[in-house]
Amino acid sequence: MSDAASFNGDIKVDGVVSGKNRIGGDAASIQGLGTGGNAGVFAFKYDKANFGDTERAIQIWNSSANVFKTFIVDHPLDVDKYIVHATLEGPEGAVYYRGTSQLCDGKVTISLPPYFEAFTRKEQRTIILTNIDGFDRIAVQSIDGEKIKDGKFVVVSDNPQSSQQFDWEVKAVRADGPQLQAEPNKQDLQVGGFGPYRFEIKQ
Repeated sequence: MSDAASFNGDIKVDGVVSGKNRIGGDAASIQGLGTGGNAGVFAFKYDKANFGDTERAIQIWNSSANVFKTFIVDHPLDVDKYIVHATLEGPEGAVYYRGTSQLCDGKVTISLPPYFEAFTRKEQRTIILTNIDGFDRIAVQSIDGEKIKDGKFVVVSDNPQSSQQFDWEVKAVRADGPQLQAEPNKQDLQVGGFGPYRFEIKQ
Protein backbone atom coordinates (compact mmCIF):
# COMPACT_ATOMS: atom_id res chain seq x y z
CA MET A 1 0.00 0.00 0.00
CA SER A 2 1.39 3.38 -0.97
CA ASP A 3 1.78 6.08 1.70
CA ALA A 4 1.42 8.87 -0.89
CA ALA A 5 -1.74 10.44 -2.33
CA SER A 6 -1.91 11.54 -5.96
CA PHE A 7 -4.22 14.33 -7.17
CA ASN A 8 -4.91 15.37 -10.75
CA GLY A 9 -6.20 18.91 -10.40
CA ASP A 10 -6.19 21.82 -7.99
CA ILE A 11 -6.04 21.43 -4.22
CA LYS A 12 -7.40 23.98 -1.76
CA VAL A 13 -6.56 23.66 1.91
CA ASP A 14 -8.48 25.58 4.56
CA GLY A 15 -6.08 25.08 7.44
CA VAL A 16 -2.42 24.34 8.07
CA VAL A 17 -0.15 22.19 5.90
CA SER A 18 2.77 20.71 7.81
CA GLY A 19 5.21 17.86 7.43
CA LYS A 20 8.80 16.69 7.42
CA ASN A 21 11.30 17.37 4.67
CA ARG A 22 14.96 17.09 3.74
CA ILE A 23 15.76 20.52 5.12
CA GLY A 24 14.85 19.34 8.60
CA GLY A 25 12.22 20.61 10.99
CA ASP A 26 8.52 20.84 10.21
CA ALA A 27 8.52 22.70 6.89
CA ALA A 28 6.16 21.29 4.26
CA SER A 29 7.77 20.16 1.01
CA ILE A 30 6.32 19.78 -2.48
CA GLN A 31 7.80 17.64 -5.25
CA GLY A 32 7.97 19.60 -8.50
CA LEU A 33 7.74 18.34 -12.08
CA GLY A 34 10.77 18.34 -14.37
CA THR A 35 11.37 17.65 -18.04
CA GLY A 36 14.67 15.91 -17.38
CA GLY A 37 16.67 14.61 -14.46
CA ASN A 38 15.31 14.82 -10.95
CA ALA A 39 12.46 17.21 -10.33
CA GLY A 40 13.06 19.87 -7.71
CA VAL A 41 11.57 19.78 -4.25
CA PHE A 42 10.14 23.00 -2.83
CA ALA A 43 9.91 23.52 0.92
CA PHE A 44 7.96 26.24 2.69
CA LYS A 45 9.49 27.65 5.84
CA TYR A 46 8.28 30.41 8.18
CA ASP A 47 11.46 32.25 9.17
CA LYS A 48 10.27 34.47 12.01
CA ALA A 49 13.74 34.61 13.58
CA ASN A 50 15.20 36.56 10.65
CA PHE A 51 12.15 38.37 9.25
CA GLY A 52 9.69 38.73 12.16
CA ASP A 53 5.94 38.67 11.55
CA THR A 54 6.16 39.96 7.98
CA GLU A 55 5.36 38.61 4.52
CA ARG A 56 9.09 38.06 3.97
CA ALA A 57 9.05 35.49 6.78
CA ILE A 58 7.46 33.00 4.37
CA GLN A 59 10.47 31.53 2.60
CA ILE A 60 10.48 29.06 -0.32
CA TRP A 61 13.52 26.82 -0.56
CA ASN A 62 14.41 24.68 -3.54
CA SER A 63 17.40 23.05 -5.17
CA SER A 64 18.01 26.04 -7.44
CA ALA A 65 17.82 28.71 -4.74
CA ASN A 66 20.97 30.84 -4.70
CA VAL A 67 21.44 31.17 -0.95
CA PHE A 68 24.74 31.20 0.88
CA LYS A 69 25.74 28.27 3.04
CA THR A 70 27.26 28.38 6.48
CA PHE A 71 29.48 25.99 8.35
CA ILE A 72 29.79 25.67 12.12
CA VAL A 73 32.78 23.85 13.57
CA ASP A 74 34.35 23.48 16.98
CA HIS A 75 36.82 26.23 17.86
CA PRO A 76 40.34 24.72 17.61
CA LEU A 77 41.62 26.75 20.57
CA ASP A 78 38.56 27.29 22.81
CA VAL A 79 36.29 24.35 23.74
CA ASP A 80 33.52 26.74 24.80
CA LYS A 81 33.20 28.34 21.37
CA TYR A 82 32.25 27.54 17.79
CA ILE A 83 33.59 29.11 14.61
CA VAL A 84 30.76 30.19 12.29
CA HIS A 85 31.64 31.15 8.71
CA ALA A 86 29.70 31.58 5.48
CA THR A 87 31.32 29.61 2.70
CA LEU A 88 33.15 31.12 -0.26
CA GLU A 89 32.44 28.83 -3.22
CA GLY A 90 35.39 27.21 -4.96
CA PRO A 91 37.10 23.87 -5.70
CA GLU A 92 38.68 23.77 -2.23
CA GLY A 93 37.65 24.07 1.38
CA ALA A 94 38.84 27.66 1.62
CA VAL A 95 38.35 30.50 4.09
CA TYR A 96 39.09 34.19 3.71
CA TYR A 97 39.94 37.12 5.95
CA ARG A 98 40.08 40.74 4.84
CA GLY A 99 40.52 44.25 6.15
CA THR A 100 42.01 47.70 5.65
CA SER A 101 45.36 48.89 6.95
CA GLN A 102 47.90 51.68 6.51
CA LEU A 103 51.67 51.84 6.40
CA CYS A 104 53.59 53.82 8.98
CA ASP A 105 57.06 54.84 7.79
CA GLY A 106 56.81 52.33 4.96
CA LYS A 107 55.82 49.27 6.99
CA VAL A 108 52.96 47.63 8.91
CA THR A 109 52.35 44.25 10.56
CA ILE A 110 48.85 42.79 10.30
CA SER A 111 47.55 40.22 12.76
CA LEU A 112 44.99 37.61 11.71
CA PRO A 113 42.53 35.99 14.15
CA PRO A 114 44.30 34.03 16.93
CA TYR A 115 42.92 30.72 15.63
CA PHE A 116 44.23 31.24 12.07
CA GLU A 117 47.33 29.03 12.35
CA ALA A 118 45.43 26.15 13.94
CA PHE A 119 42.54 26.45 11.50
CA THR A 120 44.33 26.61 8.13
CA ARG A 121 47.02 24.78 6.19
CA LYS A 122 50.35 26.49 5.72
CA GLU A 123 50.38 25.57 2.03
CA GLN A 124 48.52 27.59 -0.61
CA ARG A 125 47.97 30.71 1.50
CA THR A 126 47.58 33.82 -0.66
CA ILE A 127 47.51 37.55 0.10
CA ILE A 128 46.04 40.27 -2.13
CA LEU A 129 46.82 43.97 -1.57
CA THR A 130 44.88 46.88 -3.13
CA ASN A 131 46.04 50.50 -2.84
CA ILE A 132 43.62 53.22 -1.67
CA ASP A 133 44.12 56.86 -2.73
CA GLY A 134 47.75 56.45 -3.69
CA PHE A 135 50.23 54.65 -5.88
CA ASP A 136 53.14 53.77 -3.57
CA ARG A 137 54.47 50.35 -4.42
CA ILE A 138 53.63 47.86 -1.66
CA ALA A 139 54.41 44.19 -1.20
CA VAL A 140 54.24 41.37 1.33
CA GLN A 141 57.58 40.87 3.06
CA SER A 142 58.23 37.23 3.94
CA ILE A 143 59.08 36.22 7.50
CA ASP A 144 61.67 33.44 7.64
CA GLY A 145 60.62 32.43 4.14
CA GLU A 146 56.88 32.39 4.91
CA LYS A 147 54.24 34.88 3.77
CA ILE A 148 52.32 34.39 7.01
CA LYS A 149 53.94 33.31 10.27
CA ASP A 150 52.38 33.00 13.71
CA GLY A 151 49.19 34.48 12.30
CA LYS A 152 50.85 37.68 11.10
CA PHE A 153 52.09 39.14 7.83
CA VAL A 154 54.14 42.24 7.01
CA VAL A 155 53.46 44.77 4.25
CA VAL A 156 56.24 47.15 3.16
CA SER A 157 56.89 49.85 0.57
CA ASP A 158 60.07 50.88 -1.23
CA ASN A 159 59.21 54.38 -0.02
CA PRO A 160 60.49 54.46 3.60
CA GLN A 161 58.17 57.38 4.43
CA SER A 162 55.07 55.81 2.93
CA SER A 163 51.74 56.07 4.74
CA GLN A 164 49.90 54.25 1.95
CA GLN A 165 46.45 52.95 2.89
CA PHE A 166 45.34 49.64 1.39
CA ASP A 167 42.82 46.82 1.51
CA TRP A 168 44.06 43.29 2.07
CA GLU A 169 42.61 39.82 1.65
CA VAL A 170 44.01 36.50 2.83
CA LYS A 171 42.76 33.16 1.50
CA ALA A 172 43.74 29.80 2.94
CA VAL A 173 42.59 26.17 2.93
CA ARG A 174 41.01 24.71 6.04
CA ALA A 175 43.17 22.25 7.94
CA ASP A 176 40.34 20.23 9.49
CA GLY A 177 39.28 18.26 6.42
CA PRO A 178 40.56 16.21 3.46
CA GLN A 179 41.31 17.70 0.06
CA LEU A 180 38.10 18.36 -1.83
CA GLN A 181 37.37 16.26 -4.93
CA ALA A 182 35.85 18.90 -7.19
CA GLU A 183 34.58 16.68 -10.05
CA PRO A 184 33.57 13.26 -8.71
CA ASN A 185 31.63 10.82 -10.87
CA LYS A 186 27.96 10.66 -9.89
CA GLN A 187 28.13 6.87 -9.60
CA ASP A 188 30.88 7.22 -6.99
CA LEU A 189 29.07 9.71 -4.78
CA GLN A 190 25.96 9.28 -2.64
CA VAL A 191 24.37 12.67 -2.00
CA GLY A 192 22.08 13.68 0.85
CA GLY A 193 20.58 16.94 1.97
CA PHE A 194 18.49 19.52 0.16
CA GLY A 195 19.20 22.32 -2.30
CA PRO A 196 22.39 24.23 -1.47
CA TYR A 197 22.86 22.08 1.62
CA ARG A 198 23.69 18.90 -0.23
CA PHE A 199 26.44 16.78 1.26
CA GLU A 200 28.30 13.56 0.65
CA ILE A 201 27.01 10.50 2.50
CA LYS A 202 29.98 8.38 3.47
CA GLN A 203 29.66 4.75 2.42
